[in-house]
Amino acid sequence: MPLADLFNELTEHPSGHAFTVASIPQHAGAYLGIDHLCRPRLFVAAAEEHAEAPLRTEQVSLRLNEEYTLVAIDGPPISRRFHSLCCEASDAAGVTTFLILVEAFLNQGAAGSGADTLSSFFRSLVRLFAISPSRDVDGERQGLWGELFVMRLVRGYAFWARFWHTDPSRRFDFTTVECRLEVKTTVGGPRIHHFSHRQVYALPGEEIVIASLVLREGESGLSLRQLIEEYRASVAGTPDYLKLEKAVRRAAMEDPSESGPIFDAEGAERELAWFRSVDAPHFRVPEPPGVSETHYRVDLSVAPQLRQHELDAWLDAWSEPPAQLTPT
Repeated sequence: MPLADLFNELTEHPSGHAFTVASIPQHAGAYLGIDHLCRPRLFVAAAEEHAEAPLRTEQVSLRLNEEYTLVAIDGPPISRRFHSLCCEASDAAGVTTFLILVEAFLNQGAAGSGADTLSSFFRSLVRLFAISPSRDVDGERQGLWGELFVMRLVRGYAFWARFWHTDPSRRFDFTTVECRLEVKTTVGGPRIHHFSHRQVYALPGEEIVIASLVLREGESGLSLRQLIEEYRASVAGTPDYLKLEKAVRRAAMEDPSESGPIFDAEGAERELAWFRSVDAPHFRVPEPPGVSETHYRVDLSVAPQLRQHELDAWLDAWSEPPAQLTPT
């Protein structure tokens, strides 16, 4: 049972005690609980005997090796030492994010982990909850739709997840040893995109490829919410689940009722085009000393597109020793 469903069951049947819990299927020693404010908590049986200083932020808290009596809806009360990870947020979006991340954490086989693993997970949650929405939420959502769509369409989420960079300070969306992929989107108009100079100026031995999407909005199309849920299902149980959640928070997509932008998937697939950065119009020199953060608009319609066999060879290089693209 998904933790969201288990949480709903708990909130519908509170015991009236401090902590009402239910055992989490397939995770021995782990319980999902609610407190008197109906905030979710993860309880994990603790083997240690000494309590440690609690850790807390406005969004999440962690208490290690403390004595609790839990009233179970599916069994007798339980009294023993537990580690307790609590969602301090009461808003629906915060609760949903907490439950999604705890479920992903458990699916990595972490239910029997000790205090160190839980502390590391707590720090990851703190960093995640500290992320604020982008100033340009619409642009952030459109860009996220494009990245997820390209992953979905070309070799799948699991192939790309390990190469994906959702940190806004990174120059490229996907990176491996000598390969870089930058996904660009535009709605309805000509194939013109905004780039930083570095995104099209390749360093020696580096291959930069651009995936260009021309999108069209449509109520019957593919929503950003659908892409988010597909990615979550695909990477469950892997270390890459947090990458999406960072992007979700920047795009203000935590609320599961928010569909986000909806674009015509068939049209996007038809309009998807691939380009070498060396073929894109750009200044073919590095930025001179004293100049940085150069940006410009690039019209890719004047550049030659990659042929399918060239693209396939380049994609193969992501899981093999890097290979140079050879025009034919």
